[in-house]
Amino acid sequence: MKKINLYLICTSLLALNYSCDYEDKVVDQVLEEYTSGAVLRTLETTPDELDEAFDMFRTENSFSVTVEEQDEAEGALIDRVDLTVDYIDNNKTDDGAADDVSVSGVAYSTIPASAFSIGSRGLPSTSFSFTMEEALSTLNIPLTEVLPGDRIVMNLELFFTDGTSYKASDAAVTVTGGSFFSSPFLYSLPIDDGIAFDYEVTTSDEIDLSEGGINEDYEASISIDDGSEGSLLETLNIYRTFRDLTIGEDAVNLTEEEALFESYTIADLTLEDGARTLMLSYTLDELLGDNIELSDMAVGDDIQLRYEIVTADGRIVTTDENDTEYFYSITTSECVQLNADGPYAGEYTINMVDSYGDGWNGGYITVTLDGVEVPDSPFSVETGEEATGSFTVPEGATSLTIVYTSGDWDDENSFDIIDPNGQRAASEGPFPNTNGQDPIEYSIELKVCE
Repeated sequence: MKKINLYLICTSLLALNYSCDYEDKVVDQVLEEYTSGAVLRTLETTPDELDEAFDMFRTENSFSVTVEEQDEAEGALIDRVDLTVDYIDNNKTDDGAADDVSVSGVAYSTIPASAFSIGSRGLPSTSFSFTMEEALSTLNIPLTEVLPGDRIVMNLELFFTDGTSYKASDAAVTVTGGSFFSSPFLYSLPIDDGIAFDYEVTTSDEIDLSEGGINEDYEASISIDDGSEGSLLETLNIYRTFRDLTIGEDAVNLTEEEALFESYTIADLTLEDGARTLMLSYTLDELLGDNIELSDMAVGDDIQLRYEIVTADGRIVTTDENDTEYFYSITTSECVQLNADGPYAGEYTINMVDSYGDGWNGGYITVTLDGVEVPDSPFSVETGEEATGSFTVPEGATSLTIVYTSGDWDDENSFDIIDPNGQRAASEGPFPNTNGQDPIEYSIELKVCE
């Protein structure tokens, strides 16, 4: 084995510097000089990416591979290749192995020498495939135990006619993982959840703790696509945790452990293009809960939301680390104001909304820069539900004034102003309804944060 390991290292180094044709000659030369060793080179797999082979629902999905054998006699030594299969349970609990369904070394099948044929490179090759259902049946693993992150591993052991055998533990890393040999002697196939879970925060995912900070509702859109219009799924659970990570001098820890926040029946969600969709909207008070006040928080604290899908057959799909597919944090920050001493230069956008859909009925926004109204001012929703306007603050400007003037049905009117950094600098409305009264002017303050 020392000789074959030395050979493998040397040829891998040569593979970095010479063409594939020359690599073939080097391999042939070394195999002639040494009387032990063989590789099962991977020529092709379907699918190309191993992590796309299986998901937890579709047991009919298959993985196939074509391998090429190379030894000192160019295949004349092959007796057979034995296949064994492992199941790696990566979802067992930390408190013991009682729920560990891992299995290893279960005999799957044998590929005899007669199944190999000489390929275009003059070396024997063969192909084999298996479905997830076939692997699970061999392993005696029920589908209800299969969860995302678990793995099915197919092991290959090459036997020569003299009884010598080679498997993954016999090969050097340069053989199992090298770009030329690509001879892993095993294929480790992760199992995906089979669900496209798309989550997009459409507002801010930060809570501004600075005085006068703008904290709008937390809004997010969710799309859940199991490829079967949600029929494979039962429930969407949302769990909330508050983490007090800035315990003060009083040593009072306000942390609240994870608890169920909301629950939805997936079949009741809106069906759009085959996916179940949901729009979430939480006020700051709802996120903080009954026991936490904004004044209790400091920069560094956060609120965590974990999403859990329960399948129709009782399996649970989730993650438990921040910024992973089903786990998101709402962090805390404190605005470092950029427009405290003067207008912040750049282009601003005004997004205006009328909740009734008939325009602002005489309401409008006036923007004045250094005493002069900007082009397109005043801004308003003339008809319909919404309108957008913009204005630019040049470098060196000394004053910026924004005023909303009421009309009729001002309780339908609201708007956001987006600063040059893409953040909300103001969020105003709806306003009190003052029908039949003289117009009222509301001064709007911008807060542009770093």
